[in-house]
Amino acid sequence: MTTLLVVLALVAGSVTVTTGFLAYRFNDLVGRDDVLAEAAALPPITAKPEYNSWVHTSKSSKAPVRPAAAAGSARNVLVLGVDTRKGWSEGQSRSDTIMLVHVDGTGSAASVVSIPRDSYVYIPPVAGKWAGGKTKVNAAYAWGGAPLVVQVVSHLTGLTIDNVVSVDFAGIRTITDVVGGIDVKIAKTVRDKRTGVTFKAGRHHLDGRMAEVYVRQRYGLPNGDFDRVKRQQQYLRALAQKVTSLGIAANPMKLDSFVSAIAGSLVVDSGMNLAATFRDLSGLRPDDLAFTTLPSSGFVRTAAGTANELSAAECSELFAALHTDTMADYFVANPAFSGTVGA
Repeated sequence: MTTLLVVLALVAGSVTVTTGFLAYRFNDLVGRDDVLAEAAALPPITAKPEYNSWVHTSKSSKAPVRPAAAAGSARNVLVLGVDTRKGWSEGQSRSDTIMLVHVDGTGSAASVVSIPRDSYVYIPPVAGKWAGGKTKVNAAYAWGGAPLVVQVVSHLTGLTIDNVVSVDFAGIRTITDVVGGIDVKIAKTVRDKRTGVTFKAGRHHLDGRMAEVYVRQRYGLPNGDFDRVKRQQQYLRALAQKVTSLGIAANPMKLDSFVSAIAGSLVVDSGMNLAATFRDLSGLRPDDLAFTTLPSSGFVRTAAGTANELSAAECSELFAALHTDTMADYFVANPAFSGTVGA
């Protein structure tokens, strides 16, 4: 899987695999949810996908024809950062962080694709809540939980979601503190009006509380949610690097604390075998992670406020690369975000 999200699990994978006992312990401690089965039980989406020009119709059949996927066992993991604040009802909870993590067929590289919360996408009808149509993607979680997000992202990308990982934002505090904080570099001084915190330009060491503020800030950033997405990607890379530098795998006590912290913060789909996943991804390292964001062509005014209009051509190129497991070639033409400097 990959980290605090799937990157968290990838980090965990390269660590926990050193001891079978801890790998299986993690498998027992983590939360479970039958989200994929629930997503499959939803009424199918009949609306035509907008960003799948790479899927064409055969002259001899009306069935869609897709380019052949590369051989191997590539997998797509949907990662949700869930905000469930105290006192909120189920309908108020939302997923402001949505990432699609593609692990290539060799298990030697992972591509993390962030889907900004305001991306303008099709969401099917939800009885008593939504008539169906395009709106901001983060509404899917509020209206139908993780199962609806799975269906919406699969329809958007044309990809099969193999696993789902959810983490509450509050878990970032625990995980960050367990590793002794993380180090980040900030490009320009910005102030978070919601919390009153000012992040000055330069290098910072963030404890759990400040890391949570850092990855959640949206207002006050030059590019709003796009900058927040980059901060989240930067956080994941910094966390992966910190875990590697600490040599946690060689320290049983640190390893136990780290595994317990992650397990207490994650909920995965019922069919995900974490011990096997960790074993399969044990070769991944921080430098094997590449980050990008769903391409946008501008903004559009909607009933839900200003949303991000997705670029049909660029999204189609990205989704085709994910399907054919050719993300290495994609990043040659579309350089990945380094994850070294945040807004």
